[in-house]
Amino acid sequence: MNLYLLENLISGKYYIGISKNLKERLVNHNSSNSHYTGKQQGEWKMISSKYFEKEIEARQEELRLKRSKNRKYIKWYFMSKGTGL
Repeated sequence: MNLYLLENLISGKYYIGISKNLKERLVNHNSSNSHYTGKQQGEWKMISSKYFEKEIEARQEELRLKRSKNRKYIKWYFMSKGTGL
């Protein structure tokens, strides 16, 4: 399971999520069908991702990062531990 970080190219907002298929999920985020990201103007870009063996681990990390609400920490986390896409 992949934990990923998206950035909106217009607003600069971040979105953190998990998915088994990153390419398919990015397409979904850039469609108007997505709940949060579909309401934002502009395209979403995949910034980075991190692979976890177990879905529960990815979900726990996703929730921890979302609760932190610290952009600098989130970017550091993905750039130091992620793939740095």
